Amino acid sequence: MINEWKELGCKPDASINMQQFEGQIAKNGEAWQAALDFFKNENLSELENGRHDLSAGVYVAVSEYETKDPAVARYEVHRKYIDIQYVAAGEEYIEVLPMDNFKEEQEYNEEKDIVFFMANPEGKKLYADKNLFFIFFPDEAHKPCIRIDNARKVKKIVVKIPFL
Repeated sequence: MINEWKELGCKPDASINMQQFEGQIAKNGEAWQAALDFFKNENLSELENGRHDLSAGVYVAVSEYETKDPAVARYEVHRKYIDIQYVAAGEEYIEVLPMDNFKEEQEYNEEKDIVFFMANPEGKKLYADKNLFFIFFPDEAHKPCIRIDNARKVKKIVVKIPFL
């Protein structure tokens, strides 16, 4: 199945932890197949905003927003779900940083499966556009929605896969 992901119109970013990716596919192949089928069969730039439920506990969150100043964007971590993030229109930076550089900013929100963090120093900036997708596992902090130079409109697809 890894090779099928590499054959999509968009490519996996080099930052993806391939060992964890392969391990999660082995543990939860049905969910990863549902996500792969979604990417293969949907016109991603035309999806309506909101939540779209797939199968095997997988869902898709589609949103449009203006990118933010890096000082305003926050690091986030999820505990129950893996994020596959894809920018269908526009471009942004996503920062990543090892978890040992963090202090919790607020308590974990179980219903939304998110906790925000303050970090110092800045993380590694990853360029995100329609040519790449990113996978963030629960042990990987990420700060999405960062403007490149000026604020720009972005349409983002986030596929949520249960973490096993």
